[in-house]
Amino acid sequence: MIMKLLHMCFYRKISRSHLLLSCLLFILTTVSCKKVFDIKPESQVDQSQAYRNVYDADAAVIGIYGKVMSVAKQYMLWNELRGDLMDITFNSDRFLRQLSELNVTTDNPYINPQPFYEVILNCNDALKNFTLMVQQNKLKADEYAQRYSDVGAIRSWLYLQLGVHFGNIPYVTDPLAQVSDLHDASKFPMLPLSLLIDSLVSFTETLPFLENYPAGTNLQTTVDGYPTSKFFINKNILLGDLYLWQGQYQKAAVRFRKVLDINGPVGNDALWYNQYKISNNASNPASSSINYARAQDFSSLNYGPVSWRNLFERPATDVDFNWEWIWVLPFDKNFPPTNPFIDLFSINGGSYLVKPSQQAIDNWNSQTQVFTITGSSFTAPAVLGDNFPFDSRGVFTYRYINGQPVIMKFLYNYLNASTANADAMPVNILVKNGKWFLARAATLHLHFAEAANRAGYPKLAYALVNRGIGYQYDSLPGRSTNGAGGPNVTNWQKTSLSPPYDFDARNGDSPPFRSSWYRNFGIRGRANLKIVTLPATDSVTNVENMILNESALELAYEGQRWPDLLRIAIRRNDPAFIADKIYNKLIKSGISAGAAAQARAKLMAKDWFLPFNWQ
Repeated sequence: MIMKLLHMCFYRKISRSHLLLSCLLFILTTVSCKKVFDIKPESQVDQSQAYRNVYDADAAVIGIYGKVMSVAKQYMLWNELRGDLMDITFNSDRFLRQLSELNVTTDNPYINPQPFYEVILNCNDALKNFTLMVQQNKLKADEYAQRYSDVGAIRSWLYLQLGVHFGNIPYVTDPLAQVSDLHDASKFPMLPLSLLIDSLVSFTETLPFLENYPAGTNLQTTVDGYPTSKFFINKNILLGDLYLWQGQYQKAAVRFRKVLDINGPVGNDALWYNQYKISNNASNPASSSINYARAQDFSSLNYGPVSWRNLFERPATDVDFNWEWIWVLPFDKNFPPTNPFIDLFSINGGSYLVKPSQQAIDNWNSQTQVFTITGSSFTAPAVLGDNFPFDSRGVFTYRYINGQPVIMKFLYNYLNASTANADAMPVNILVKNGKWFLARAATLHLHFAEAANRAGYPKLAYALVNRGIGYQYDSLPGRSTNGAGGPNVTNWQKTSLSPPYDFDARNGDSPPFRSSWYRNFGIRGRANLKIVTLPATDSVTNVENMILNESALELAYEGQRWPDLLRIAIRRNDPAFIADKIYNKLIKSGISAGAAAQARAKLMAKDWFLPFNWQ
């Protein structure tokens, strides 16, 4: 039936988008890339009837992403519950407590690596068969390059996840291996994280196509509100992240910059100015920012369709969704697997198993919003006015429901929470649609800032995190009037650095012109937060600390926390960097001081990884 549906969709080019969505999502969410081809309407097929043409190759790609969706729950728990921003609830079992307290036993069901390896082996099989197909002229060279690179990148991403959580893992590229084969350590020796990263870089660098699927290809379309362009991993970001782990900061910045300027260096339309630029969107500045209906009135916080909160509720066809989101996988009520985040997070209609940590809540509450700013300095505060306590991103990331703090980012398509006073009950308890948020513009900016800072450009990193390029670079030498009474912006509002650090945010009126980054107003600028003031000494370390703290405020529960903490602890050879954060979380969670101290001692000994055990 799978092949029949797929061929109906693609060969006959049926115009009904619902049928195409059914084809894509049924394959996406139910069938592995091998199993896609195992059944036809009449009888079983053999391998000779699989991988026959580009449509079979597309089915294999979609099948792999369906298998990826099955590891969403583990991904969330590994990356967030093990960190300092997420905590257990009164409903959590002992195995979740183990993850949170970093005291995990080998029988813990949440740490089973087998689901990841099942997808990896599917990838190995597809990569082998794609190579055979191009050799046999069943795929054109460009079709092969695109699909081989996509599947290869997914495999590298899966291995990166395994490596940062287990430390030593089997690295298997053999297309003939079965999961049961991997249990024999003599056949597949364990590879430590540093060597694994080197292997992943070496492989991913050789992928023949590192851009998105081009417009017009079968896998690049929009059906029933799902733009399939957002289904697929961004290979430049993946390679940039691998370079961050490897310490190749210049190479990382080059890869991240390619995505920051995804629409090219020249243009003058809204997409060019806004996509992935953390833009103030001159036509609607409030579209993705923290904003209020009335000045200096906390109670008038905008919960509606033009606010930062709506980044997590907008339909995938919304223009602002496209400007922010890079990689998102959709959960649909009509197709398995079931959205796991509702069960994890929701106190209404779910099991409410995890919640924001008090450490995370305190961090949001310690920030200051400001709406009047004059002057700027890298190391000294600007003149500030209209100071508001707390970071309103926290208000939108979690909220109290029935007296309990509930993580909300993944629930806006499920709960009625469109206003501060909404009852937060499921719109329809049986309809558990939602999205798995994997990468967006803010992720990209923060990781580029990390690379730029370590490459020797802390001021640029500081600008992207705070109030943007134009604001931070507004007083360079050479600033003058243009003879018409206005400023000459030739030598200011731009970084004047070599690529990939050459950002131009000039905005002039005599004559009028707008440079590509003139709308950029920074991560904290979009949140209307006070500029971070840093000590004048050791700027690289201080900026890096600022970036990591901003990531906690902006990207909480999006799967970045544990990798970010671990990467910097390893980079600095400073286990206290991660140990102290986990200790503070656990102390505030109410567990015994002895248990918190035990977790800290373990991390101080660089015992950072989960026990690797097949289940």
